[in-house]
Amino acid sequence: MEFAGPSLRKVLNKRIRLGRRLFSERDVRSIVRQLLAGAEAMHTHGIMHCDIKPENILVVQHGGSIVVKIGDYGAAMSTAERDPDKYWAAGTWAYSAPEMLLEDPRYDTRVDLWSIGCVMAELLTGNKLFPGDGIDELLYKIFDLLGTPGEREWWPAFGSPGHEVQEPLWRAHQRLRKLFPKKLLSKEGFQVLQGLLTCDPSRRLDAAAALRLPWFTDTGGMPVAAVPETGALKPLSSVK
Repeated sequence: MEFAGPSLRKVLNKRIRLGRRLFSERDVRSIVRQLLAGAEAMHTHGIMHCDIKPENILVVQHGGSIVVKIGDYGAAMSTAERDPDKYWAAGTWAYSAPEMLLEDPRYDTRVDLWSIGCVMAELLTGNKLFPGDGIDELLYKIFDLLGTPGEREWWPAFGSPGHEVQEPLWRAHQRLRKLFPKKLLSKEGFQVLQGLLTCDPSRRLDAAAALRLPWFTDTGGMPVAAVPETGALKPLSSVK
């Protein structure tokens, strides 16, 4: 097994505990770019991770550069082998896409993009974007923040057996930008976040499309550092 550093969860918690500043937008962009590149590679090979979260992202820091690797493929699935008519529960609720929470058997690789969006949001604020004790509560919080889908939009299994979700008041415009103002996240960065956190999976960005957006292609004075070689690192068993 390849050696790696601590999880992103441990790094984030340590920064919060020590009162350090959270990740800058530049660092967040570098981390998200690497996660998207990793997701694109997985999806190209017909694999969806289904459980991307800070605990499953390994971090290596070389000077001012941060290298991340996606780990723990225990919930991963083959897109070619899974039955599209059968729902398979997987992942961690707080980072699960709406279609997974609603038990839509048609979910695909874009569930990983939603999870990356949740991780991106958490890196910027230090808090889970959608904390909750149950699926119904999580769905309410998602629709309350991002807007309630209209009748013509994607809306699978809403109110399906086992899920009596209280529908939030209709919101024509999502409130996500208020949570991530320009002083926290640039217009280009918000375009990525909004594209990843899109309830309708058919409209959600895939990894390749996200990487083509200006936040990654137009450096505009905020250059993305090249990913360094990782070299020899501590084994996971030594991380406490």
